[in-house]
Amino acid sequence: MLNSVSVSPAAAPVVSRNAALTAARPRLEALARRLVWDTEEARDVVQGALVDALSRWDTVRNEAAREGWLRRIVVNRAFSHLRRRRFWNLVGAVLQVAEEDVVPPPDAAVEKKEHHARLLAALERLPARQSLAFTLRYLEGWTFEEVAGAMSIDRGTVRVHVQRAVTALRAAGALEEETS
Repeated sequence: MLNSVSVSPAAAPVVSRNAALTAARPRLEALARRLVWDTEEARDVVQGALVDALSRWDTVRNEAAREGWLRRIVVNRAFSHLRRRRFWNLVGAVLQVAEEDVVPPPDAAVEKKEHHARLLAALERLPARQSLAFTLRYLEGWTFEEVAGAMSIDRGTVRVHVQRAVTALRAAGALEEETS
């Protein structure tokens, strides 16, 4: 006979699934934030990824592989999000009037913020695969093999995407020389 505080065997997987998702969520949100460069959009990406993960939770048999599996879902969601955002940015650019640039006083923190803004703007102009490969490699610090696995492409293709991104970012003046 079960007492009121015990968990039924059927409910145990739900509890462990919820605990695993709750524990992984902050790391997934941090990853998504670095990929899409916006906190609210990152939360949306992670929310969609978790919905996808819940619908396919039982397909992953290896418990140790779940974290990597979740990260890959977030990377794929972020990649799709970047493509959609690029489209809507192009539409917005056609419909909006350009704003005047206001130059703030020179301060180290302000310069760093401006550099990040330039880098973000330049990353948004890159093709989505180049932007994603560069972000994962240099901003996330992943190896080429990890990026290749997350993007489901060859290591050599990742290197090409990253090199093209670096070249384009340097040409746009958004990249410092130390990132090679």
